[in-house]
Amino acid sequence: MKHAALALALWMGAFAGACGSATPPPETAADKEFDGESPPGDGEATAASEGEKPAKPAKTADKAAEPDEDEHEAPAKSTPVQTTKFEAELKKIGINLKKIPELEKLSSAQKKKVMPLLQKSLGLDTCQGCHVEGDFKKETRDMKVAREMWRNFVVPLRSESGGTLFCDSCHGGNEHVLNRKDKKALQAFMEEEYQGKLARANKEDMECGTCHGDAMETKIIEKLWNIPE
Repeated sequence: MKHAALALALWMGAFAGACGSATPPPETAADKEFDGESPPGDGEATAASEGEKPAKPAKTADKAAEPDEDEHEAPAKSTPVQTTKFEAELKKIGINLKKIPELEKLSSAQKKKVMPLLQKSLGLDTCQGCHVEGDFKKETRDMKVAREMWRNFVVPLRSESGGTLFCDSCHGGNEHVLNRKDKKALQAFMEEEYQGKLARANKEDMECGTCHGDAMETKIIEKLWNIPE
């Protein structure tokens, strides 16, 4: 009888452990951050509370810390350099592709035609990816970053063959293009794709310092371009 009671107790313990708690764990910031939309899975949480599906296990202590920089936005793989799809359109806009001017030096008419190309290059749904709705002249961090990327990449750099380097050459329709989890893999990717497949318009050598500066600053936006987070 004792053996039967012990077996029953063990079975009940295993059953409870497999099902987990009936209360789902609280949503994290990463769960809620999905292009400004409500996080998916509300129905799943309700089903779990009713016992239809097991609740997700709570995060362990070593997972509770904040994710690495941009980890929740990082793509599965870093995006390789590709030929721009917008060279013909840039020519029609009247941009000299052999000597591309800085973004703020384009005429108002040219800027209006360039902006949709920037939006497509980054895969943004609306202009609000950079601008404030109702006040397009209001400065935002994303506007400053786009301006500096144009100044530091589009203007002075070219493809390996000397062709136009545009926003979609590196972004390829995605706002976030680098997987930063594996630092060694990221370094190898940059050496192969950016240093190996890009060139400088002034014919000088393409080196790591071309983008990162002589001190090899990894936080280009914050430290070299002086744009705070």
